[in-house]
Amino acid sequence: MVNILTSTTHVWNVIIAVLLLCLSYIIGSIPFGILIGKGICHVDIREHGSKNIGTTNAIRVLGKKVGFLVFFFDVFKGMFVIILIRILHSTGIFYKEPIMTNSLQLDMLLYGAAAIFGHCFSIFLKFKGGKAVATSLGVILMISPLAAILCLVAFLITLYATGYVSLASTFAALTVTITCWILYAFGITDTNFIEYFIAKQNLVVCIIVSILAGLILVKHRKNYVRLLNGTENNFKKAKKEKKAQAEALKQASQNEENKGE
Repeated sequence: MVNILTSTTHVWNVIIAVLLLCLSYIIGSIPFGILIGKGICHVDIREHGSKNIGTTNAIRVLGKKVGFLVFFFDVFKGMFVIILIRILHSTGIFYKEPIMTNSLQLDMLLYGAAAIFGHCFSIFLKFKGGKAVATSLGVILMISPLAAILCLVAFLITLYATGYVSLASTFAALTVTITCWILYAFGITDTNFIEYFIAKQNLVVCIIVSILAGLILVKHRKNYVRLLNGTENNFKKAKKEKKAQAEALKQASQNEENKGE
């Protein structure tokens, strides 16, 4: 009788696990850049700028405030199901032990990977999508906070130094990968929240993170071509050009006023 109950519980947990994987993919597929752009600014960002649905183009086309709102939701896409899994795991409602693998950490990454895959190949956009940098950050933040923090630092430093978002995203992806492999070698078994930041990483997690980082690099291949050709969009140059245009308009306005006098 006990074996039957245990078997039934296991089957039910597997069914829920598959449903949650599907949910993670569907949530990852939601194109918040398009929804927020149309809903708030009445603009389809696929028709402007780089035509990408992610944060960078959202900031460029919709402005910083709306762009960062897109960033928040894209990050949260990678976190949502993982947060749900941690809650269900801690309460024992879903399962007390990892159901898909022998590691809860690896389980969470698999759910996160489904969200990343959804963002890159959205079911709502005929399996097209963005580059999943923000969604990947959300996944890593839940699995390895230290890797996520270092990733963000690498991104901001590179962006400030070069002005190229594509280059910043590349260094961020490489930073996450390197940090995970270092934690695999030197991390500790976490027993509290502080130790969770430097927790030892699962070998398969490191391999999957490396594959996901590779996916991000592949999605940026056109950017690398533009970098080599000197035609890649640059936030620093764009800011200077915008400032120069504003000054030119101001000067032209003053000249017109002087002529009128």
